[in-house]
Amino acid sequence: MIRINSVNWIDLKNGKIEMRDMEIPAEADAVIDGAGKYMMPGLVDMHTHISPLSAKHYLASGVTSVRNTGGNYELIQMVDDVAPNTYATYRFIDGDPGLWGPTSYGTVSTNDRGTAVEAVEELHAQGAKFIKVYGNIQADVLEAVVEKGEALGLEVAADLLHTKSIDAMKAAEYGVKWLEHASSIIQHLFPGYHTQLSDEDFAAIAGKPMDEDKLKDLLSYMMENEVKIVPTLTLYRHLAEGRVFNPPELDASRQMKLLGSDEMLSIDAQFRSIDDQISRELRKRQKWEYEQVKRITEKYLEMGGEVYIGTDAPAGTWVYPGLSMVEELNAFRDFGLNNFEILKKATIEAKKVVGEDEGYILLNNNPIERLENILDINTVFVAGKVFTWEEITEHQVDGDGMREVFESLEAKYN
Repeated sequence: MIRINSVNWIDLKNGKIEMRDMEIPAEADAVIDGAGKYMMPGLVDMHTHISPLSAKHYLASGVTSVRNTGGNYELIQMVDDVAPNTYATYRFIDGDPGLWGPTSYGTVSTNDRGTAVEAVEELHAQGAKFIKVYGNIQADVLEAVVEKGEALGLEVAADLLHTKSIDAMKAAEYGVKWLEHASSIIQHLFPGYHTQLSDEDFAAIAGKPMDEDKLKDLLSYMMENEVKIVPTLTLYRHLAEGRVFNPPELDASRQMKLLGSDEMLSIDAQFRSIDDQISRELRKRQKWEYEQVKRITEKYLEMGGEVYIGTDAPAGTWVYPGLSMVEELNAFRDFGLNNFEILKKATIEAKKVVGEDEGYILLNNNPIERLENILDINTVFVAGKVFTWEEITEHQVDGDGMREVFESLEAKYN
C-alpha cells in the first residue's frame, strides 16, 4: 500500500480540490509526502495505437489506460510493465482492397462474410474487448460482423473516414456503436462527399453550409442507438496545420525531448517522412473536415451524446503517444467545458468504458489552473506499480525480442 500524506486531491466528480491523505493499492509499501502536490486519476486515451516501443511515453504524460483501436495481438502482448493498462482490439476488418493493403498482421481485408466472421472469432479468442472495422468494408460484411459481435458480446467500432457507401446513419442502423474520428457523419451531412473527390467536386461541396436540422436529426438517431464518438480533433488539426502545437509550449516540454531522444521509436523521422508528402490541397480539405467535426462534436455534447477523448497517436502527423492527450484536452475548451469537466471526461467517464484502472498521477503543479501542468509528473501509479518520472524515462524495452516477434509475424502473413 502506498500512502500519500497531505496531498491536494482533485475531486473531479464534485469539481473541487481538497487536502487529504490517500492510500493507493500497490505491490510495495511506501509513504510519500504529498505536501504542495496535486493528485488525480490517470488519463485514458480512448483512441490510440500502443506498441512496446511507445508504451512508456503514455505514462510519461499521465496516461494510465489506453483504448487500443487496432494492432496486432502478439506485438501488444510484448508490452511490458512500464505501460498503461490496455483495453484492446487487434487486427481490424476492412474491405478488399484494404485501405492499408491486403490481409496482414494488422488487418483482415475481405469482402467475404465468412472470412470476416472468422476474424471476429479470432478477436474473441484473443480476448479483444471490441471489434474495429475500416473504411472499405462492404455493407453485407459489416452486418455480419455486427451480428457475430453481438452474439459474442463485442461492440463494433468503425473508422469510416474514407467510406464511399456507409454513412453514420447506415452505420447506426447496422448496429455500429462507436464512430472513431466522428467519421462518416460528414458523409451523411454532405451527400456525395468522400476523401477521394476531385478538387472541383470538393470545392462544390465545401461551399455549402452545414444543415443544422439534418445534423440534429442524425445525432438524435445516433443517441437513440447509443452511438459514441471519439473526434480526435488534434489529428485533424495537425493534418491541416502541420507541426503546430496547442499550446506551443508542448514543443519544449520534457516529454517532447524524451520522445525525440528515443532512438528505437524514431518517431520524428516517421512524422517528417509523412508530413513531406502532404499537399496543400490535402491540408485544405483537412481544415474543412476539422471545422465540421468540431461543430459535430460541440452539438453532440450539447445534446447529451457520448463523446470521448482520444488522439490516434502515433498517427504519423505530429500526434504523439501520451503528449497529444494534453492537446486534445485543450481542444475541448472550445466547447465551453471547464478544466474540471474536461478532466472528468478524460478520466472518470472513460474509465466507465475501459474499467477502473486504479491509475493515479501525482503532479507538482495544479492541472486545474493549466492543463499543461499534467506534464509536470512526479509519480505515476498504475496496476499496483509505482513509477517516478526518472524511472519512466530510464526504462528500455527489449528491442531484440520485439524485432524477432515482428519478423515472425511478417513471415506468417506474407
